[in-house]
Amino acid sequence: MSLELTELVEDFIATRFLSKIELDFLECELWETIEHIDEITSLTSAPVKISQELKLKDSSSWQLCCAVVLDAARPLKISRTEKLKKLILKYSLQK
Repeated sequence: MSLELTELVEDFIATRFLSKIELDFLECELWETIEHIDEITSLTSAPVKISQELKLKDSSSWQLCCAVVLDAARPLKISRTEKLKKLILKYSLQK
């Protein structure tokens, strides 16, 4: 997980806006996570306040926070958040 990802999630919470380039960056980060989730052994938790702001369980992963931001800013038919939650469960990456 990159520092930019955490900063962009925090910026989105504060402003409810990110530029196209920032959103593209988050899309790439999330894509990398989803594509390589079978190689991941753990996910870094976001602070409780961040998780709560995004209406997630306390201390949800930064990657899940990223998915929520993208779903809010660039909605798809299939929620990125739900897709990632299923993968986290499947690969037992939940705390």
